[in-house]
Amino acid sequence: MLNSIVQDASFLVLLLWISGALFFISLVRIFLLTRQNRRMRQDAVKMEKLAAKQQIDIIAIQHDTASWRAKAQRQFDALRAEYTARLDQSVKGTRQAQTKLDESWQRKLEDANDKIRGLEAALTAASTQVITKPATPAMPTLPAMETLRVEALEAELATTKSALAAVRQQNAALKLSTLMARRRQAAPRRPGMRTARQG
Repeated sequence: MLNSIVQDASFLVLLLWISGALFFISLVRIFLLTRQNRRMRQDAVKMEKLAAKQQIDIIAIQHDTASWRAKAQRQFDALRAEYTARLDQSVKGTRQAQTKLDESWQRKLEDANDKIRGLEAALTAASTQVITKPATPAMPTLPAMETLRVEALEAELATTKSALAAVRQQNAALKLSTLMARRRQAAPRRPGMRTARQG
């Protein structure tokens, strides 16, 4: 009986040692888990702070980007409005310059036409006076300036007539030379045609 009691006591001591070891291991494990949880909570707080800081930085970057975009858009709108205004001014200036140029050309053409008409009228009047001038000096002589003017007009008329006659002579000479050249070109073909007929 004593032996059984001793065996039971030793078994109980063994169980106690095993239970103590398991309890100690559990305490160590609990301590390690608690320490790990504390570190994880600290890391979580740090991560939350870092995430909040990054979110603030992202919001600031978005705000800066939006402000820069708005500033660039305003500058672009201002440049476009300025260049549009310059283009309108240049178009208006071009139109005004074109209008002035057309008006000046029109005035010059009108002045030239008026001068031509005046010269033609003066030449016609001078020619009429020269043609209708009587053989005997029945009318009083013209003043010196008028006489010089009529003589100048007569000289211009004579020059024009001579130039016209020269041009007509040149035209006739050119027609004659053209006719002779055509005859020369057509002359060699006739003997050939005769020999072809004879053969």
